Amino acid sequence: MKFNFVWMLALVLAAGCASKKLKPVDETIDVKAKMGNSEIGINEDEDAVIQESVAVEDELRKLNWQNYETERKLKSERADLIRCRTDLADPRLSGNKKLDPIPELQISEDLSKVQQKLGITQSGRIKVVKKEFLQDRFEKETRYKESLENLLNVISGHKENCERELGYVRVQHGLPAERYKAEGYHGPNGNFIVTRPAEKNLDDAFKILAEQTRKGKKQEKAEKRADPESNSSEEE
Repeated sequence: MKFNFVWMLALVLAAGCASKKLKPVDETIDVKAKMGNSEIGINEDEDAVIQESVAVEDELRKLNWQNYETERKLKSERADLIRCRTDLADPRLSGNKKLDPIPELQISEDLSKVQQKLGITQSGRIKVVKKEFLQDRFEKETRYKESLENLLNVISGHKENCERELGYVRVQHGLPAERYKAEGYHGPNGNFIVTRPAEKNLDDAFKILAEQTRKGKKQEKAEKRADPESNSSEEE
């Protein structure tokens, strides 16, 4: 048992001390064509391959930007889901006042492999210096990207199901399936002048519905007054 423990410990230490030195990654190929940053050709095994070389800073920047955009979309989708389930729980739509559970967003940066030191520089300034291996950073950003995308798929799926159900319920209560959009017209300078704001909540929805109903009845009375034949036929 002691031997097994020592052997396992040696494996862990060996993995933790693995070299982070950079090694050649591009193959020598017989280039037949080029497509942007990619080369199309034949490698030493006579396989047809496409090889692309991208500057490390560009690839990291791309990963950071993709993760930032996914974070932003994830927060937006969750906010939409909360709004949808809040409407479904509203008694005016026959809700039970109970909000279904909303998945939490576990978004945090993995700093386990970042070395951080506090010290003074040669110029006399006090700074915090953070350092990590490039390979660790790439692996961290890639794992984070996959986690964000998986969580986004879950949240988006909940939102789509909720909005589908909400659409049915809204129609049953006299509202359109989709929320009321803003109405207006384009002014002389091309700017959009809003005559009726978009629906922000159910209070707005029922106010707009009431106003439309009132205008509809008013228009119906005006049409009857303007058409004496319909009035006479009703009297007969």
